[in-house]
Amino acid sequence: MFVANTYEELINMENIIFVDVRSEYEFQKETIPGAINIPILNNDERVEISTIYDAGDHDCAKQLAVRYASVKLEDIYMKLLDLSENRNVCLFCYRGSMRSTVLFNIMKSMGLDIYRLKGGYKAYRKHIIENLDKLINSHEYVNIKGYTGVGKTEILNILENSHKNVLNLEQLANHRGSILGNAGLKNQPSQKMFESLLFDKLKSFDDEPVFVECESSKIGSVNIPKSLRQKYNNSTHQVMINCELEERIARIKSDYLKNPDAIDDIRKAITYLSKYIGQSNSKILLEKLDDEDYDYVIESLITKYYDINYAVKSKDFELEINNVNSEKCAEEIMRFYAV
Repeated sequence: MFVANTYEELINMENIIFVDVRSEYEFQKETIPGAINIPILNNDERVEISTIYDAGDHDCAKQLAVRYASVKLEDIYMKLLDLSENRNVCLFCYRGSMRSTVLFNIMKSMGLDIYRLKGGYKAYRKHIIENLDKLINSHEYVNIKGYTGVGKTEILNILENSHKNVLNLEQLANHRGSILGNAGLKNQPSQKMFESLLFDKLKSFDDEPVFVECESSKIGSVNIPKSLRQKYNNSTHQVMINCELEERIARIKSDYLKNPDAIDDIRKAITYLSKYIGQSNSKILLEKLDDEDYDYVIESLITKYYDINYAVKSKDFELEINNVNSEKCAEEIMRFYAV
């Protein structure tokens, strides 16, 4: 029997690549960031085998698993052989049991120099749970605040392109952090996957301050760890970004309407907002949306909803900037914090 390695042992290994041998559905739901998927059983096969196994016919389930897996072995071997030529390959399944263990033993017996994650994805998840708060608290944060459309995301992108430590929570969550935050975007990651992406990003930072946009407790459907919100909200480094209304409208229009599917998402969001802004206002906004009067829609949402419900609380700001140019704004932030 070949020996598996712990996640703590593997993460210190150079050029490591994790191979998730679970089904496509399991992989898409959550995995180790950067992992690739080489399923030993596909979605339908896994469901069929699990149903038989849960019904108590374990031998039949195992026989069927062998039948489905055996026809894939040559293809899996060739893929792993190719990967292992210049990478340290590590297989994992959910618990590090049947799927990854059997495949690992077969491939090792065939001479492949590969690894297996002891405890599988569950062990990796345990590592995240035990270490995420510690990693969060190891950094110092610069908290960037401002009303919707003032250019906070633009500034973060410029800082990141300047090789600064930037934690773009909305990017990790695939959501802009408001009722209209998913307009034109695809599905959000699961909570577990979001935490993995967050952990991976924080782990990549050096000792310089981390620039982060102030967020509420949730971004769409994912929760921001309480320890992280406390760190950036309680930081002594608070930055306020201001901007004229006309520029905010133009920026939001440019950002939200990049994708043609966004209009349908905005229509759904306005319908949902009717309980906050009133049925008559909602009806007018929908009509203006159909007329492509986007400036009216955006200005109305800013003044009647966003600035009221996402008000920036009074605080002593270390730095306050009027954003007429996001690049100059980012440069001023970098100069101020000498990074």
